[in-house]
Amino acid sequence: MLKKKALNRIFITTIIFFVVLTIYSIIDNIISEKIKKENKEELSSIYTLNDDGYISKTEVYVSKAISLEDKIKEKLEIMIEENNKNALLPSYFNPILPENTQIEEVIVEDSLVKIYFSKELLNITESQSEQMIEAIVYTITDEEILGIEIYVEESLLKYVPHTNKQLPAILTKDFGINKTYEISSNKDIVKLVMSYYGKENDEYYEIPVTKYLNDDREKIEIIIEELDNIKANTNLLTLVENIKLLDYEINKNSLTINLNKDLSEEEETILLKSIFNNYDVEKIEILVQNEKKQEKIKKDIEK
Repeated sequence: MLKKKALNRIFITTIIFFVVLTIYSIIDNIISEKIKKENKEELSSIYTLNDDGYISKTEVYVSKAISLEDKIKEKLEIMIEENNKNALLPSYFNPILPENTQIEEVIVEDSLVKIYFSKELLNITESQSEQMIEAIVYTITDEEILGIEIYVEESLLKYVPHTNKQLPAILTKDFGINKTYEISSNKDIVKLVMSYYGKENDEYYEIPVTKYLNDDREKIEIIIEELDNIKANTNLLTLVENIKLLDYEINKNSLTINLNKDLSEEEETILLKSIFNNYDVEKIEILVQNEKKQEKIKKDIEK
C-alpha cells in the first residue's frame, strides 16, 4: 500500500514537473521570439484589401538588416496572391497583386523609387486595377520615398491597367486612395484625404479615403462635419461623436481649432490625421471652448 502511494506521488510529481517545464518552454519561446523581433525586425506599413474591399493599412515585420530596395521588394511580395508570404498578413487582409507577379528590380534614387514588375502585374481585374496602383503607392511612399515610377517589362506604366485613365509619370500619394466622388458640378470641387477606421477582432486599423465633393467652405469645416456625419452602409468608422468646430485660425505653419468638447485619444488621433493630411502645417493647437488644451506636432502623429 505504501509502495503504491509512493509510486502515485512520483507519478503526480513527474506530471507536474512536465507541465511546468512545458509552460516555461512556451513562455521562453514567446519571450525569445519577441526579443528576436525587437532586435532584428521592425514593423513596416502595408496597404492592401480588407474583407470589405477597401485598401487598408496594416503592419508586418521586415528585417532591419536588409537594404531599402530589399525592404520594398519584401513588402510587395507579401502583397502577391497565392504567395507563401501572405501568411504575414492578418486574416482579414487580402493580397492584391496578381498571382505569379515578379518584382524584377527595385532602384532607389534619392526620394524616388523605380519598380520593375513582370507582365503578370497586368493580370489584375479591371475592377481592382486602380486600387492596385493605390496600394502600391501608399505601401511604398513614406518620409523617405516620395514618388514612384512603375515599369512593366522595362516599359513605364502609362495607364491604369484595362482603362484609358492616364497615370502621372511619377506617382505620389496625390493619386488618392479609396476614392469617392460626391460631385454635381465642376464648381467648388474640394479634395479631402480622410482617416477612417475598420475594426476586426476588437482591433482598429486605418482606412484612408480620398473624397471629392462640391463645397466652398474651408477644409477644416468640412473635415469635422464629415467625421461627425459619416454616411451609413460604408463599413467605415470614425469613432468621433458630437464634435463641433467653434472657431479656427490658420497660420503659415500652424492651425488652431476651437472645439465644443474634449476629445478622447481615439477621436483626437482620427481628427489630427485627417487635418495633417489636408494642411501643410507642422503643428495643431487644440482649444476647448476657448481654453487651450494641448498642441500636437505632425511628426508625432505620423509615427
